[in-house]
Amino acid sequence: MGHAVDEAKRERELTKEALEQGIDRFEARVRHELDWKERLRRDGPRYAVIGTVVLVGAVGLFALRATVKARRPADEPAAPPRSIADLAGELQAIRDSLDKNKKEQKRDNAPLWQKIALRGVTAAGAAAGTMIARQAAERFMPGGDEAPEHFDHR
Repeated sequence: MGHAVDEAKRERELTKEALEQGIDRFEARVRHELDWKERLRRDGPRYAVIGTVVLVGAVGLFALRATVKARRPADEPAAPPRSIADLAGELQAIRDSLDKNKKEQKRDNAPLWQKIALRGVTAAGAAAGTMIARQAAERFMPGGDEAPEHFDHR
């Protein structure tokens, strides 16, 4: 009977050790998943692609909306002018419209969505370039920031 008790205690201790090891592995895995820096390093390219697609989609949507809005025909067709004064007034309206379009075509008067889109694409490109350069440096220079021995520092 003493032998069976000893064997049961031994089995209990082995089970306890196995559970502790399982808990330690689980804790390490949870810590690894919650480490935002490591996750960003691992999933950064995917996030950059998703962000770029969303940004390009939003800019495309705004551009399409502006294009469709600009091409939309007037609600009521204009009546033909009946006198010279009406014709002169219509010509003046056309000139004003052309002057307005010329002013809007200047870069400083670009719509806000174009400015935001341009800055967003520029920032995303710069961030992606920096990330790719950093990953390439880590891949080709695994020793860290030290340059290889054959690298000339001139």
